[in-house]
Amino acid sequence: MKKYIIPLVALFLIIGILAVVLNDPDPVSEITTTEATSQEETTQEIIENVITLGYYEGKNLNPYTTDSPVNRALSTLIYDSLYILDESYMPQPVIAKSCEYKENTMTVYINEGLTFSSGAPLTSSDIVYSFDLAKASEHYSGRLGNLLSAVPGTDCVVFTMASDNVFSQNCLTFPVIQAGTGENDTPVGSGRYCLQQNSQGRFLTENENSTRNEDMTTEKIILAPISSEESELYQLQSGNLSFYFDDLSDGDYTKINANMLVVPMNNLVFLAFNDKSEVLTDKAVRQAVSLATDKMTIGESAYKGMYTLASTAFNPHWYALPDSASAANDFSLVKAASTLEEAGYVFAYSNNDYRSRNFEYLEVRMLVNEENEARVAAAQMIHDNLESIGIDVSLSVLEYDEYKSALYEGEYDIYLGEVKLPADMDLSCFFKEGGKLSYGIDTESTVAMAYSDFASGKIDITTFNTVFNDAPPFIPICYRSAVAYYSRAISFEGSVTEYEPFLNAYSWEVASHS
Repeated sequence: MKKYIIPLVALFLIIGILAVVLNDPDPVSEITTTEATSQEETTQEIIENVITLGYYEGKNLNPYTTDSPVNRALSTLIYDSLYILDESYMPQPVIAKSCEYKENTMTVYINEGLTFSSGAPLTSSDIVYSFDLAKASEHYSGRLGNLLSAVPGTDCVVFTMASDNVFSQNCLTFPVIQAGTGENDTPVGSGRYCLQQNSQGRFLTENENSTRNEDMTTEKIILAPISSEESELYQLQSGNLSFYFDDLSDGDYTKINANMLVVPMNNLVFLAFNDKSEVLTDKAVRQAVSLATDKMTIGESAYKGMYTLASTAFNPHWYALPDSASAANDFSLVKAASTLEEAGYVFAYSNNDYRSRNFEYLEVRMLVNEENEARVAAAQMIHDNLESIGIDVSLSVLEYDEYKSALYEGEYDIYLGEVKLPADMDLSCFFKEGGKLSYGIDTESTVAMAYSDFASGKIDITTFNTVFNDAPPFIPICYRSAVAYYSRAISFEGSVTEYEPFLNAYSWEVASHS
């Protein structure tokens, strides 16, 4: 009998296994499917809540050494600054606590207890270290032109200014990095995010040492490699990117299938007079040129609506500008023509298209550089309007080097230009001897002296505007805008600014898909 025991036990085991299989035909398959479903749901959840921004692969995220504007903009997520500017160019403290001005110095007190993502304390020495890097960098040195040096204190930094300017704290938006890390591809910062990398690529995660993360919604941002602006636009439209900022520096605005936000910039488009021009010594001619400059049409047509009308030299969005200075378009060809008539400029002969006085024709040489198509279009509009009121305008559209040379040599009567003003609205580039835009401007004029008094706080902005409007050395036309494109799946409140494109990225939300 013993020889039958083993076969019988084996038979019972086989019958038991078959019974389990018949009741559950594929137990292994069910476990695998359940795990796959769980992973799929997790993946779907990540996809629905992720923010993806483009960065130039092969370019670093060091704000002081990168040559990529896209990567430099991204760096604002990693590095805090003393101040950030809101939509009205009002400085909002971040690392800074308060600011005091006294005799060409500006003392900035810093918040206590701040640390970098490394855990190291953020000190005044780190700020001075970063300031020196900013002064030496091509990108940040322009906004710091009036700040000569910085000295660390116990709880403050003392900045020395070249000239008094009570708005200089607006320029303290340079990134603060940990001393000694300036040569790294990604220096150590104190911003809301830290750079991470794994086998799947680069991404930003929450900086747990930041003191500003109590309201974080976007805890992770994926960085997607891009190779060009066209690539970035294409990836945005394809749904691979969440956001794209374009400063429209080439004058070309493109409509795409995405949400769009117009972002004001501190780029002044202006028509400047040459004080050494004989024809412009007559105030009536300048007034006629001003009246014949159709600012609104220039903004709507040449700049395709990406502008803010300007009636003073200052940015209309600036908090310091009074409401009474709101921009107005005083364009009138009828008034321009009558102004010339009253000054004695008449059509001397019935078969002549141009005005003359004392048998001298009214001729004007006008310059514009050819690199920016919007500016060229604007110059052509001004040319056509001046011709229509009887001014013989010779418009020269020049390559940039020729354009600069002609300005330097004074071979013009008027020119159309654009300048990015620093955030403190400093107009020294026009009114200071040796300023980069002081071509043809008397830097000892009443207007220039009035500007110096305004910047130092001796007169108010209304008084300066009155002096400026009485004898303007240039005609402010508009302040150019940028554009931010963002995915239709993203919703967010707050602002996007030219200095902080990702100002509210920490609170962006992505709509879920059913």
